[in-house]
Order: sequence, then structure tokens, then C-alpha cells
Amino acid sequence: MGLGDWFRRSFASVGSNPPFEEDKPLDYGEGVIRRLKLRKQWPGKNYEPHIGDNRTYMNVYLSDPLIRSLIDLPCFYAVKDGYDIVTDDEEERKKIEEMFVEINVDMLIYSWLRNARIFGTGYLEWTGDNLVLRSSQNLYVKRNEHGQIEYYYQETGDDKENVRFTEEEIIELKNNPFDDYAYGLSDIHPILYLVDLKDYAERDIAAALNKYAVSRFDISAGLPDMPYGPDKINEIVNAFNSLEPGEDIIHGNDIQIKELEGTQRAFEYGKYTDDLLDKIHMALKIPRTMWTNPEQARPIFEPYVKYLQKAVESAMNAQLMPQLSEDARFVFRALNVEDAFTKAKTDMIYLSEGVLAPQEVRAERGLDPDGVVPMMETAENVNVAGGRNQDKKEETARTEKRGNKPSANKTGDRKTKKKAPAKKKTKSDEDVKSTKKVIVEEV
Repeated sequence: MGLGDWFRRSFASVGSNPPFEEDKPLDYGEGVIRRLKLRKQWPGKNYEPHIGDNRTYMNVYLSDPLIRSLIDLPCFYAVKDGYDIVTDDEEERKKIEEMFVEINVDMLIYSWLRNARIFGTGYLEWTGDNLVLRSSQNLYVKRNEHGQIEYYYQETGDDKENVRFTEEEIIELKNNPFDDYAYGLSDIHPILYLVDLKDYAERDIAAALNKYAVSRFDISAGLPDMPYGPDKINEIVNAFNSLEPGEDIIHGNDIQIKELEGTQRAFEYGKYTDDLLDKIHMALKIPRTMWTNPEQARPIFEPYVKYLQKAVESAMNAQLMPQLSEDARFVFRALNVEDAFTKAKTDMIYLSEGVLAPQEVRAERGLDPDGVVPMMETAENVNVAGGRNQDKKEETARTEKRGNKPSANKTGDRKTKKKAPAKKKTKSDEDVKSTKKVIVEEV
């Protein structure tokens, strides 16, 4: 369908199923999906259930700042450098780009991709002249036993109120497609247990820091001739645990307290939480060195961002772009995750290893490949000698006159002083010199 055929679709239906033709436009063969054939396992539902618990994924994303940053960052990098519409029809390209700018497609793709990472699948509704982000939590897929999509099902309440969309109306993005399931996999699902362990560890550490715990003090209770029993010791322990931060410790002579500077337990907690954070970062494809040494993180982070871009391009070009144009393609621009300093270091390595020639490096910088620097033309008679009120011809004449000797007056603003005539020696001068010589010899 060309751009001139855009119109608001009326296929979405409420309470009834949209039209469906099996094996059109593609043939889905004779293979079957067994769980779709045995639909009795989904009583009261005419669609495939989600994989996992979307509500849990959303709560973790909203409540944990670390997880939120690790989900958002690759999505931001995927869209930050923009995109191009590739087609031979200049008028068609311009019209598509204008529509994408009008509907703010950059932010839509960012949110679409983020939903796919959180919930496993992201959905955009194509209305014919607009793209609308739809919730991944209440949108389901209805397929026949061969795997062909019959319609998308948005659950809003009673079945009579639920909305059905045709396959053309929903642009679907699967994150980590798995087996023959209708949905992708959430990136948060495999780290749920790590998030729980991290939260438990943080609470334990906070409790140890905010309260006077026995692990922070070496306490001796009782007297040599009057040892305390278990009940008395437990009473003392409870008293210390009930102290508020900063509260003074008041005790009698029968209790001796020595505050500890640090414990092996606290040190082990630090190693434990570091190990958990390393695993969470790696599971979400962003090594911890991304914040301190980006060069070490790039071999993992950059290919993952490119993978996300490829997934978005494939979904757009397979589902949306054919409805806009016969040959237009959606393509992300080259990913730029390096600064000038990193680029300079990379060039040095490539030059030393012979990967790039000097001419190639200069060309990438927009310089002449041969290293030739164009000379600026000098105006005729310009004063290049620095003399005041003198032109080039006058300076040349002075240079030729004195030969190769340097000029004593480089600036040309001082008059040359004449040398005084040499004084003739007299007889009295000779007598004075001889007298001085005699005096020196006698001494």
C-alpha cells in the first residue's frame, strides 16, 4: 500500500473477532504447536497466556534504580543517533520522514524497545496515520495450531468490552524470541532472585550500621565470683539491640564493652554484594566497568546495542514499512559509542598493528590523505621582515646590500649610531701602562 492509500483503519473490533484467512498471505505448513492444539489447559481463555509475571517485572523496574538504569541505557543508545528512510522515491521518503517527526517516532521506538526488555514483547498500534504505544501487560496473541496469528486480544474487562486487532494493526517487537512461543522473554525474569538477594543483603548491612549490634562490640558480662546465666545474658543482648543510633550506652561495673573497628562479617558482606552486582550487570549486558572504564565494557555493550537495533529494524521493515511503501526501508544510523580520545587511541593501535594506513586515518578525519597542507598565498610586497613602514622590496634591497650577515636592526625603527673615531695613543698612556705592570710584579 502506497502513501496515497493511508487511511484510518476500521478493522479493530470490540466484542467480536476480526476477519481471518488461514495461510494468507504466507503458508504456515502442516506442523502444529502442541500446546495450541490442546487448548483445554487455558480454561476460559481463547488466547495464549504470557510467559512469567508482567506485574512483578514492572514493580522491579519501577522500584529498583539500578535495574531501571540498566534497562534504559541500551535503549537510549539504540535510538540516540537517529535513523534514515532508504528509498529511491525522494517524495515518498520525505513524506514518511515528516510523518515520523510529527508522531515523535524516536520516543515511540525508545518506549517500545524498553517495554520489550521489561515484559518480553512490545506493541505499537498502527492506525493508518499514527503509531500508538500499547500496554504489554494486557495485550495477548491468538494463533491457530500452525502458529499463524489470527488476531491480537486486548483484555480490558468483560469479553464484550475486549478489543481485537488484526495482524496488520499491531507492530510487535519480541525480545529474545524463545522456541515457538508467541511472546519474547523478559530481561528482568532471570535476575529476580539476584534482585531479592541484593535487597536482603542491603537490608542486613543497613541494620548492622544503624543499630548497636553485638557484632560491633566485644561485650563481657558478669563478675569472676558472680557469672551471669543465659537469661541475664539475653537480657543484656536485647538491651543493646534496642538502642537507637547515637544513643549513649550506660552500664554498670559488671559489664565491659570494647568497640570493634571492623569485622570479618562486614568484609564478607562487601564481597557478597559485589558478586551479586557483577551478575546483575552481566545478565543485562552492561558490565560494571561501563561506569568506570567504558573501554572494557564495549566488547559486550556495543554488540548488544547493535543487536537491539537490528531487532527494531527487522520488526519495522517486516510489519510497518510495507504498509507505507513498496520499497522503503527503516535503517538506524551508525552507532557512535566512542569519544574523540577513545578514537585517537584506537587509531594509534590500528596504525601500529598495520590494520589501517596513515592515509586512511587522515581521510577519516577529513584531512588530505597524503598529509599535504595547502599553503596560503602571500600578498605581493607584504612586510614579512617585521620592519616598520617598510615593504618587502625595501627589506630585500637591505638584505642584498649586507650579504648574508644578520641585520643589526631587525625592526627597522632605530637609526644606526656612528662609531666614534679611535683615540690615538700618547706617550703618557704608555708610561701609565708600564707603571701598572711594575707595581703588579713587585706585589
